[in-house]
Amino acid sequence: MSEPYLSVVIPAYNEEERLKKFVPGIEAYLQSKGWSHEIIVVNDGSRDRTAQTAQALGVQLIDLQPNRGKGGAVKAGMLAARGRYVLFTDADQSTPIQEVEKLLMKLEAGYNMAIGSRAVKGAEVEQPQAWYRALAGKLFGIGTRIFCIRGIADTQCGFKCMTNAVAQKVFPQVTSNTAIFDIEMLVVATREGYRIAEVPVHWVHDPDTRIPYNFRRALKIWAELFRINQAQRVTWALKVKS
Repeated sequence: MSEPYLSVVIPAYNEEERLKKFVPGIEAYLQSKGWSHEIIVVNDGSRDRTAQTAQALGVQLIDLQPNRGKGGAVKAGMLAARGRYVLFTDADQSTPIQEVEKLLMKLEAGYNMAIGSRAVKGAEVEQPQAWYRALAGKLFGIGTRIFCIRGIADTQCGFKCMTNAVAQKVFPQVTSNTAIFDIEMLVVATREGYRIAEVPVHWVHDPDTRIPYNFRRALKIWAELFRINQAQRVTWALKVKS
């Protein structure tokens, strides 16, 4: 079986309706570009008909049971992808699939990874988040730069593309199953010496998020940030010794 030009990985937890709404448009867009492609939906232990909907839409399905978390779902999809380039994108299409052209231009120019960003010049953000979510995001961004990685303005936009070789090298080293797995992915990619392009994209906030904000979850996220910091310190120390 020949290698597709692009693999699109969509992590999905209770996303039956969004898959019905957006996957046909993603498929139509990819066909209009003439790219050989595959769409991989990773059902992350959903309690609705996400798996059956993906099958009905004719896309490749990875069915995870029980629920692993967004990081685990993305990891499973990225490691299964066969495309020359591999994109992961959220089911709600907060960043429209058409924005992938900007990322692919960077990859074709020699970058190893291209990530969508809502925080660099040229980004277009519609329907900003509620003030408390925006504030939490800013504080989290400060913590990310202090404890994990600098030089990247937006680590959490769910629209990232890379070569397949990079995906196969980076994701086996990603240990976080949470929604902040992106940070560990970027730390690993940086440690491996990969060139990362941060690309301004169009983004629309969807208030019907599958990742709600509350104080308990905030504490868990900060604890995970510290865990990633310590895990990567150990990995880096072992790499230096070897």
